[in-house]
Amino acid sequence: MIEQLKQHLADAQRELKAHMASWEYAFAYGARPNDHPKHAATRQRTEELRGRIKDLKALIAEHEA
Repeated sequence: MIEQLKQHLADAQRELKAHMASWEYAFAYGARPNDHPKHAATRQRTEELRGRIKDLKALIAEHEA
């Protein structure tokens, strides 16, 4: 089970890294904030990925303790 959690964590981290390297991310977090719906969706996706990574790290820590 722990190996599966670690694999899910690695996948989520890769997905976040790719997301943060996208033009959508660059525009959503650019110097001039903007309320465009696409930017809001990009920021929401960023928070979802960060939350998933945080949750997976917590689960792994529970299982390793």
